[in-house]
Amino acid sequence: MIKIAAAALCLLTSGAIAQAQTAATPAPAAPAPAEAAIPDLPPAADCTFTKVFTCEAEKGCAPAAELGTIDLPARFLVHYGKQIIASVSDTGLPHITEIASAASAGDNVTLQGADDLVGWVMQLSRTRPQVTLTTVTHDKVLTAFGTCKPAP
Repeated sequence: MIKIAAAALCLLTSGAIAQAQTAATPAPAAPAPAEAAIPDLPPAADCTFTKVFTCEAEKGCAPAAELGTIDLPARFLVHYGKQIIASVSDTGLPHITEIASAASAGDNVTLQGADDLVGWVMQLSRTRPQVTLTTVTHDKVLTAFGTCKPAP
């Protein structure tokens, strides 16, 4: 299940929905893009996770050698403007997940999302390379630690 949880970090992007407009009714305001939600967005980030711990109620917490379906070190692209996080599984299958919400306070940027029964949160710094990622399901928690640098 934890492999599914981490793989869920790299899910589907959402598409745009066209809306019909009439001359008598003004078009509704478009939702604000992520750029408006986080002032001065950092550039896209290339993040590498090198430590992972999984926790289960009955077994406690222990180090893990994988982040879901990705052997360590696990690499992710965080693209703020496109509101996605992307990675590639060990089998070569690309995986994308949508960033559902983003918030910024001081130096920190916090991203959140969900995929099926998996929720996740990622905490990044604007000035330091450290990053954390936590995924949760009904029976497991996975926490990963790593570093980010600007994506090429």
